[in-house]
Amino acid sequence: MITRIYNYCPMVGKCPYEPVDIIPDSYFLIQPFDIEKVEREKAINSALKKFYGGHRKYELKKSDCKIYDRSSYCDICLKIKLSQFCIVDISGELHETIDKDSGKKETKVFLRPNVALELGMAYGFNKPALILSRKLNGKRQIPSDIDFVRYIDISLIDFQGWLGASQKLLDSLRERMPFRPIKESLDLDPQKLKQYIKKYYKPLIHLKERLQSLRKRNFKINQIVYRRGKLVGIIKEAKDLSEDIYFNFYVSENEIEQLVGQLRVYHVQPTGLAQVEFYMVKGGGDYLDKVAQYCFKNYNFVPNEHRLELIITEEVKKISLKEIKDLINNIQNML
Repeated sequence: MITRIYNYCPMVGKCPYEPVDIIPDSYFLIQPFDIEKVEREKAINSALKKFYGGHRKYELKKSDCKIYDRSSYCDICLKIKLSQFCIVDISGELHETIDKDSGKKETKVFLRPNVALELGMAYGFNKPALILSRKLNGKRQIPSDIDFVRYIDISLIDFQGWLGASQKLLDSLRERMPFRPIKESLDLDPQKLKQYIKKYYKPLIHLKERLQSLRKRNFKINQIVYRRGKLVGIIKEAKDLSEDIYFNFYVSENEIEQLVGQLRVYHVQPTGLAQVEFYMVKGGGDYLDKVAQYCFKNYNFVPNEHRLELIITEEVKKISLKEIKDLINNIQNML
């Protein structure tokens, strides 16, 4: 009869550290030991410091600091178990390969063995992981076994440096765990917390509740006017809309549709009229400039044949209505 060993370790049999108490707000960094190591760690520390607002402590664990006894494998294993989250850079590194048959040279992206092993351990211990990934020499190669991962694209490092990557990580932290640092980042001010709920989460829950019906509606801009140096659009029968809902604005000319701008709902009247403001988009041409000139001379403008397409971000698509309500409850409990 085979006896099962609980908390099995391939190095020592039964893990001597179990049970392990997870340290709140702790992160284990999984990274290659390359020339960017120092800058990477500075960028990640900077993002975490801003995320926690200086009012709350966090811990960033690394495999090469505060070494525990036993083997390096046990040391890394323990640090991952103790951590609440992991941050992983799976960008890999470039190597030139030669096909043994054809002799053809090719540059490929390879994942460092320590990164692959530690990421596997993190998944095995059920640790939520923030994955960093960027293109190298125009290529991004994620191993097929984990090509499902949702990663934070830090390709902008090539022209912004690790400061840009730090901001991307900070944005992702705020999207995925928005209620955790809110109290600290808003200086423990209950009034600011209430304003945050009103400004961000109330429109979000409004959008999720009406998402299906909004997608089926064919909203139109009924009139454009020029007020105080900017274009203002008017949408009728827009009671279902709320502030900070965005649309892509397409115009048809000679049966060819072109994206000419985006618009944001900034005010919905009780009568059902919604007011929107316009934004230029790359490749949108001069349509909005021409409209502005026309409105400046003639006061108003009725748009050409056009279509409004509701913009739904990936975060809004993935978060559930229950999760939003739980976030609001968590914030309100802080008050």
